Amino acid sequence: MNTPVDDSQSRRAESRRAPGSDELADQQRISDLVTSIMQRRAIIEQAKGMLMASHAIGEEEAFELLRQQSQRHNVKLSALAEQVVRDVVELVASRDHRADVEGVLRTAHQRVKLGSEVE
Repeated sequence: MNTPVDDSQSRRAESRRAPGSDELADQQRISDLVTSIMQRRAIIEQAKGMLMASHAIGEEEAFELLRQQSQRHNVKLSALAEQVVRDVVELVASRDHRADVEGVLRTAHQRVKLGSEVE
């Protein structure tokens, strides 16, 4: 049989919790939220970069393309960006552009402007 708990019993139960446990739980929730936001933002940045490269456009234009598609089709921007990244990676892999990209990477140092080698 359940008996009602009075305020004094409730306060005693709360006082038995580890000191600062609520604060630690809050900090963990905030940390998890920030991590999630950063991961979504990284995916969006990857998708923007892919669009910038494939369409020869700037960062703002690439974001605008993603934003428009997201709104037009009622899909979260981060989910759309994740799908774009996945599809572009698959597309590039299927056409074996790896050698081209490796060539760009191997010779990029030759095209770096003087003075911008080290940041």
